[in-house]
Amino acid sequence: MSHTETATDIAIVGAGPAGLALAALLAGSGYRLMLLERQPEEALAAPQDDGREIALTHKSVRLLKQIGAWSLLRDDEVAPLRAAHVTDGASPYCLAFPGSERGPLGFIVPNYAIRRVLFECVSAQANVTLRVGVSVTGLDGRGSLRQLQLDSGDLVEAPLVVAADSRFSEVRRMAGIGADMRDFGRTAIVGRVRTERDHEGIARECFGYGSTLALLPLAEQTLSSAVVTVPSNRAEAISALSGEDFARHVLRESDAALGGVRCEDARFSYPLVGVYARQFYSRRFALAGDAAVGMHPVTAHGFNLGLASADSLAAELLKLRGLADEKPLQRALGRFQFRHRLESLPIYEGTNKVVGLFTDERAPAKLIRKAVLRVSNLLPPIRKAITYQLTR
Repeated sequence: MSHTETATDIAIVGAGPAGLALAALLAGSGYRLMLLERQPEEALAAPQDDGREIALTHKSVRLLKQIGAWSLLRDDEVAPLRAAHVTDGASPYCLAFPGSERGPLGFIVPNYAIRRVLFECVSAQANVTLRVGVSVTGLDGRGSLRQLQLDSGDLVEAPLVVAADSRFSEVRRMAGIGADMRDFGRTAIVGRVRTERDHEGIARECFGYGSTLALLPLAEQTLSSAVVTVPSNRAEAISALSGEDFARHVLRESDAALGGVRCEDARFSYPLVGVYARQFYSRRFALAGDAAVGMHPVTAHGFNLGLASADSLAAELLKLRGLADEKPLQRALGRFQFRHRLESLPIYEGTNKVVGLFTDERAPAKLIRKAVLRVSNLLPPIRKAITYQLTR
């Protein structure tokens, strides 16, 4: 069997949202890009609905507009997030985050729709070569190039390799970069539900005891995405509930905030693991998306940070005159790491602390939870800071 050796400027491993966004942001840059992806092309062009809904910040929307992806979304795929309400247990007290003069807090868009429109943008680029149905089995360095060994036996050589192959990145490991992982011991079960009353564009986060429920408003006024998070030893039982019983669970956990509930379609389960890479680059190598930072979904910042990593990396690469000279390239990667750590670390650590507190079932933690909600509601600067983070 004969094998080929292919040269490119930037090899991006993973054609998920972060890898596709990076390629789109480098359109017209003069760099030759190669996207390497395990899935077949049909799965990229027409992604299956995986039940996940993404809460996009205004910054993410601006970036999607910049690369031409936002206009490709259908009207029924975009729902404005007009406000967010957080409740704790059976307490009627509610921490509210209203929209502002900037408009809604953000927008809810299905994950599959984002993937589809990003692929549409990238597939039209003349500077991108797509290799599908391939896996990377090795990563080496040689002179001014990095070498990727594919499972086909082929080699891909590039002055820069970017790993965007999930929070459990195999290529990150091949590069010798470790990551701090936090297994939350919980699983999210997601599925769409129809409610008796209009959701009014309000996201509802209900921190119960033993279960957490998020209701995310979708484009149809009575359609929401229900995200039930439970300890993983209960996940199988919740997943196996009939549609009627799952609807009753959502009704109970939401305290019937939207009236009657019925299930609309299939449900999906996702174990929750947070990941933060110990460094975001090495020699002629960088991380993007979840390979760099994999978030717990409670604050809905996962995709936003992935898109931000692609934007920061692309911005640094566009300043270079080329990739052959290693010193300026490494300085650019160092600046990328600084920028992305500055943006991601406070959000990552803050999210983990929130999750730790609001999933702690001990009596002292329950008291602190109630106090945190009340103090946050009584101190407008705290709410304004969180709202600004979403709408900036």
